[in-house]
Amino acid sequence: MCYDLIAKQNRKEEKQMSLTNSILSLFEMTDPNITVTGVTKKRCPNGQRIHVVHANLSYQLVKCPHCGHKSLIKNGTHVSHLRLGTLSGGRYEMQLRRQRYQCQHCLKTCGAKTNLVRRNETFTHNVKHQVIVLARDMLTSKEIAKICGISPSSVNVF
Repeated sequence: MCYDLIAKQNRKEEKQMSLTNSILSLFEMTDPNITVTGVTKKRCPNGQRIHVVHANLSYQLVKCPHCGHKSLIKNGTHVSHLRLGTLSGGRYEMQLRRQRYQCQHCLKTCGAKTNLVRRNETFTHNVKHQVIVLARDMLTSKEIAKICGISPSSVNVF
């Protein structure tokens, strides 16, 4: 009986890992520190449905990036909302919960970083690339915005 329970738990973990790997590979995310915790749907006021990918970003920092001391402790999380683009006409976003750290020596804080987006930006590199490819095909900014699920003014920034 105990073996059945352990085997069932292992199958559940394998299924969760395959879901995580599938979602990450669909959006060409290669950051090994991101773990997907689930996917939900939400509806915007304009009636559009958005698929929200919930994920965590955490890794162990060795030393403080400000002072260099090895006295960091975990200090909560910060939620970032990232635009992933569109698949099959559906808009996808990621709610990324990033680990925060505090240095016990200088009392400054820092957070986990990822190569998916630049600092203080919400559009992933994949969305930017998709906009550039569509712009090369001589589409208008309104058409590109509709395809990518972003605003026309955001298209003009790229």
